[in-house]
Amino acid sequence: MTSPALPAPSADLAPLRVMSFNALFATETTTAADPGHWPHRAPAIEALLAAERPHLVGLQEMQEHTFGPVEQGLGQAYRRLGTATRGGSDGLINPILYDTDRLELVAWNQFWLSDRPREIGSATWGNAGPRVAVWARFRDRETGGELVHLNTHLDHVITQAKVKGAQLIADHLRQFHLLQLPALVTGDFNSVAADSPAYEVLVEEFGLQDTWREAAERTTPGWSTFPHFGEVEESPFRIDWILASPGVEVLEASINASRPEGVFPSDHLPVQASVRVPVTGA
Repeated sequence: MTSPALPAPSADLAPLRVMSFNALFATETTTAADPGHWPHRAPAIEALLAAERPHLVGLQEMQEHTFGPVEQGLGQAYRRLGTATRGGSDGLINPILYDTDRLELVAWNQFWLSDRPREIGSATWGNAGPRVAVWARFRDRETGGELVHLNTHLDHVITQAKVKGAQLIADHLRQFHLLQLPALVTGDFNSVAADSPAYEVLVEEFGLQDTWREAAERTTPGWSTFPHFGEVEESPFRIDWILASPGVEVLEASINASRPEGVFPSDHLPVQASVRVPVTGA
């Protein structure tokens, strides 16, 4: 079963700005000389988010003690959703943050990418640690329509875990599509776009749009999204994606290589899209 197409959105609808960003967890093993040193990167993360302020943000590799620069950069109107991979604040967090001036929360939850998706901390596909997907259903205050945002971080080693995780995400999205709810999916998929089994599951089989490929305008070069603090280069190695239901109009897409004060905010580059979401009767 593929993702059903939704009616084309009206050109009068206000665009929605979306970002996916793996912010890289903080560790006590780095020093000031390391590009990944959190005290060095935190101001750059704050500056990045203050400059962009997307309506929806899917972050990966957050920790409870690293939200300060994110929240300061986005401002007081934003709220976050999601718990850590081992429950509560234990482990990494892949939260959704949203602009409450634009979006009203209707419902949210998260599930574990395993054969026991409701079991906190479960990991059954050979991956060393648990992985999760967080979803939220919103009402758009500008358009009156509803939409779903799902954010995830697939395993970085085990192909089976990537494929089964992608299939489980597709299964959850089918439930929302039965309600005629358009969906946006953000994540670090640890899989190369257009050349990986996870991409095949979500885009080629399930039918989600790759916003980078479908955008009416790309406002940056096609950078690799994982330069790992090295030279930013044009490359098909795009492992961070924003996907969208058929019928969502993709106006712009970008891969943000900005370095506030000369500092890379993370080893990944944020990916961004401006979309127009159709209003459907749920």
